[in-house]
Amino acid sequence: MLNTEPSTSRGSLGALIHSVLSVFGPPSSAAPQDGTNFLPDPSFEKTTPDGVVWKSRAGQGEANASGCKICGALPRRRYGLLARSLTIAGMVFCFVPYHAPAQAVQDLYRITGGVSRNRMEYHRVQVPKGKEQVLADFKGCGKVTYFYITDDTQVRWYAGLVLKVFWDDEPEPSLQVPLSDFFGAVAGKTVDYQSALLQINHACYMSYLPMPFSTRARFILANDGERDYSQSVAYGIDYEESPGFAREKSRLHCVWRRSNPVRNGLHTILEAHGRGHYVGSILQVSSRFRGWFGEGDTIFHLDGTTLTHTPGTEDEYGACWGGPDWSTFSSAYCGHLLNRDGINRMYRWYVANPARFQRSLKVEIQNQHDNGTSTTSDADDYTSVAFWYQEEPHQAFTLPSFAERTAASKAGEKK
Repeated sequence: MLNTEPSTSRGSLGALIHSVLSVFGPPSSAAPQDGTNFLPDPSFEKTTPDGVVWKSRAGQGEANASGCKICGALPRRRYGLLARSLTIAGMVFCFVPYHAPAQAVQDLYRITGGVSRNRMEYHRVQVPKGKEQVLADFKGCGKVTYFYITDDTQVRWYAGLVLKVFWDDEPEPSLQVPLSDFFGAVAGKTVDYQSALLQINHACYMSYLPMPFSTRARFILANDGERDYSQSVAYGIDYEESPGFAREKSRLHCVWRRSNPVRNGLHTILEAHGRGHYVGSILQVSSRFRGWFGEGDTIFHLDGTTLTHTPGTEDEYGACWGGPDWSTFSSAYCGHLLNRDGINRMYRWYVANPARFQRSLKVEIQNQHDNGTSTTSDADDYTSVAFWYQEEPHQAFTLPSFAERTAASKAGEKK
């Protein structure tokens, strides 16, 4: 018989939740709304045969047929599972399913119902100009966990190669970016570095960005350059098959932009419409200014509100008090990879603090040499690669032509 006596003991609360589960069977749950305060009980955890790990959450509130004040309106689905919350002795118990993030060190021991798959190739790849080559076409639901690629030019990628990734038979790609730039080798120039999401080591270009999909994932290598491409290529894509991703709506997106030179003192890194979160960017600046180019702030226009995120370019990309002789570094979430001959390359990942938006997000960075004053005749050349997750559909974006991408820098030219 179910014991419904209230208790403040965490152990007793865990036993009570176990009793609830035994009476009602494996629950189905709604994802809690953002900002809801929960009193999680870590003593309750259960993995069902489908690989879903369930954790209990409890708090004050009400549960009824129309909805729960703690976990939101019913029925709502998470990973394809229906919501359930129960009121017992004045407490609401909300059972929340999630798939353990295999990338987190603290979860490496966890066994789930997913199955690992891989696509590996090593052979000559020929992509005539104006044509495309399919690297991989996965059917079903899952998540890409790792992607690497290299060719026998050994760090001298052809600038006409474009990576396109399509999710779930969408008509336009969610990722459309020069192949080398996706990994941080902007304009084909490689600098080895190590970060949590992307790395380059000895001509091995690696991505650990998680990429979920529900029905299909297509990786395409396109050639929009001025000549044919033919090289020996090795690549591999690891992915996890799991039914839990069937209803996951988040999709990785990536866009490449260049302002050569910057106009009106602002370079746009990202402009997205829908619901999602921004997770970071790679930025390369070419400047003829002899001092520190990076006095410009990073600005978020988020759901109609304008926020100045940091008071200077170096602050945004993970260091302070930058100057023309600034030393280079790379770390898990930020780095300054290149500071040579007027070219600076940086990256920043918002892993712990993604910029979340419900309607729209526009990210801009100011081009300022003097703090508070936009560049005019001495404007710089900015190239960025932005990464974000959002629900489909996404706003269409166009990759600039090969000629625009590879044009000589106009940094410092009078406008």
